[in-house]
Amino acid sequence: MSATEREHVMPPRPLMPWTMAICAGLCASCGLVLNMAADLLLGEQPAPVTLLIAIPVAAAACIVLARSCMRLVRWRRWLYAAALGLVAGAVVSAAWAIGALHASRALDNRAASSLDFYVQGDPSINDGVYSYACDAYAGEKRLGQVRLSCDRELGAGSHVRAIGRVSRFENDAYGRSRVLRGEFRKIKVIRLVSVDEGSPRPLLWLRNELLAVIAPATDPARSLVAGVVCGRSSELRAQPAGDWFSVTGTAHLIAVSGSHLAIVGFMIESALQKTRLSRGLQRGLLVLALAAYAVFTGSSPSAVRACCMVAASLVANDAGRRRHGLSALFVTMAIFVLLRPTVLFEMGFQLSCASVFAILCFCPYATYALGELGVPSGVASILSVTLCSQLATLPVTIPAFGTFSLIAPIANAVIAPVISVLLASSVVLVPCSFVPLLRHGALVVPMIVARCALFFEQLFAAVPGASVSVSPNTPLVYVVPFALVVLLVWWPRPCARSMAVVLLCLMLAAGVPYVYWDRCAPPSVTVLDVGQADAILVRQGGAVALVDCGLDERVVSALVRNNVHHIDAVFVTHWDEDHWGGLPDVLDQFSVGTIAVAADALDGAPAEVLNRPGVTYRQVAYGDTVYIGTFRARVMWPFDTVDGEGNEDSLCLLLSYAQEGKSLRVLLTGDAELDQECEFVQEVGDIDVLKLGHHGSKVSVDGDLLGILQPELSIASAGEGNRYGHPSDACIDAVRDAGGAFVCTIEQGDITVSPSVKGFAMRCQRP
Repeated sequence: MSATEREHVMPPRPLMPWTMAICAGLCASCGLVLNMAADLLLGEQPAPVTLLIAIPVAAAACIVLARSCMRLVRWRRWLYAAALGLVAGAVVSAAWAIGALHASRALDNRAASSLDFYVQGDPSINDGVYSYACDAYAGEKRLGQVRLSCDRELGAGSHVRAIGRVSRFENDAYGRSRVLRGEFRKIKVIRLVSVDEGSPRPLLWLRNELLAVIAPATDPARSLVAGVVCGRSSELRAQPAGDWFSVTGTAHLIAVSGSHLAIVGFMIESALQKTRLSRGLQRGLLVLALAAYAVFTGSSPSAVRACCMVAASLVANDAGRRRHGLSALFVTMAIFVLLRPTVLFEMGFQLSCASVFAILCFCPYATYALGELGVPSGVASILSVTLCSQLATLPVTIPAFGTFSLIAPIANAVIAPVISVLLASSVVLVPCSFVPLLRHGALVVPMIVARCALFFEQLFAAVPGASVSVSPNTPLVYVVPFALVVLLVWWPRPCARSMAVVLLCLMLAAGVPYVYWDRCAPPSVTVLDVGQADAILVRQGGAVALVDCGLDERVVSALVRNNVHHIDAVFVTHWDEDHWGGLPDVLDQFSVGTIAVAADALDGAPAEVLNRPGVTYRQVAYGDTVYIGTFRARVMWPFDTVDGEGNEDSLCLLLSYAQEGKSLRVLLTGDAELDQECEFVQEVGDIDVLKLGHHGSKVSVDGDLLGILQPELSIASAGEGNRYGHPSDACIDAVRDAGGAFVCTIEQGDITVSPSVKGFAMRCQRP
């Protein structure tokens, strides 16, 4: 059979190994035990301990079924394997949990100055703050792993002594993820007492020297070279260029994974084949070299996983057994979880395993299906890898990032070969920088290739609609894995006509809601739940405006779950950080047309929000009117020009809607308080909804003000457990004494009011 004929042969259904059952049991029992341990470490009430009985019960049920049910005899090996995985996972995770609780208690009531910290790996960089995973020691005793933050770069392996604050992680998504990864406390460094970099191991020394030559902090292209060659992407992710890789769905090209090891392995194997060494010795040296490269690049889960799979495949081949990628994958996963149960909650491990599983299972099928649609074989092979990997990782990426890259297949097809050339050339040329005569010329070719890759990244990232925001609660998170399982069980023969129909249905299913919310959204005003901050969404049809932007990236999540895809205008009431802090994230994630502030307040705008390409800046004054679809927004305060620094400078807007017998009047007050509100309240008159000023502080309203406004509903935006005590009891009592209803984002989440014939309708949505 010719190669062309083989391309058009329907691929067989992949054979699932019984080791898959071991992994399933390991992951299930580890996930249960570790989550209960995390509850205790975060100071929360854990699930009932009796829930743990489910693990031995499930294991016993598997064994009983395997021994007694003749109908399941063909699944006997799977049932025994699942039972073994459940028990083994429970044992190793329980051992970790006990150690974690002991470590947590040992870190209680300890000053940072009494501890020694040893830096592990590269930092994450956010707004100039370096964050490290560190092993904490009291004398010679290791207490556990912590997260240390400071304002300077520290080398991996450094011994650090510092003065700082030791505290628990908050019980939020970030804190929980850190605890599940094995970090029990966070240390905020006030002053570094001493930093001893010591004598690093040879591979670490080599890596540090190469990074010093590359100088990743000085240029985006150098950052890319450092990420591809040395596995250090901290500097790249801290730059705007790092966002391009996220938008285009090509971030995996930077992370050291199987593709990197394949290129490096090919180069090493080609060199070894030119020697007279035996085949067995060549393979041994290849595995050692790949292991050394994995350690050199930081021992990321994806790199170590790929190295282990290569070793398993070579061992199987030398033993005369057929290579089976899925068996190697599940064996590697089982070893990882048994050695370090917390790896189960590392995103790199999840993404690596999910993508490799999908590629091994579905890539031949996808290539064949694309060939049936007339796609050339070479293009089909590249597209199938990207599509399989992207779809399989959706349950991980969407909850984590809230975005989906539409341009990823095309971007990967173009950029992946460039990154491969960059890696191959850099592996050969960058080490030449150690030769004095070649020091300045060693990076010339890698820098040219890196700039070429960044050019394509920027080009694809600038395409309108390259990436869309997706709610973490989207059915895609559940539908895609279910669809892949159905495909694996059914394994139908692809037909061009049926595939075209399915693709059309999928496009309609995805496109109709998008078009509805982007062009046909009903009129509404939503006070978003963004913690101790303000963010109010106003929309009607295709017009979308945002009044204030919260404190941080939580505003992006809030906009995504409310199906926002673009923003026409952002009104910043004043320059308190809890009103503008999330604006840079909004500008990064959404297309924003206009940023509007009070008259003369633009002079005090933070640098992060100025000079954004494609954004116009507008200053509005008292009496100005802005239309948001059919909503009429009138500026009620301030009367004069302001600098926008204080609460008294807050931009106050009266929103009015009247159409088709429906009406709604909403007053948005920013952080304005009684002294300011009394100046314009007579002009406002009767309203339906009041967004309470200054998060419902005790001086935000009183009986006289409420008597004039007569709001049927008053809304406070505040964060749970905030140190200000907002909303105040005095504010709540005043609202209720005036005969109005009171709601707060703390209890209700996102609060949406919509005009109706009989007044207005309210609905709430918890994040």
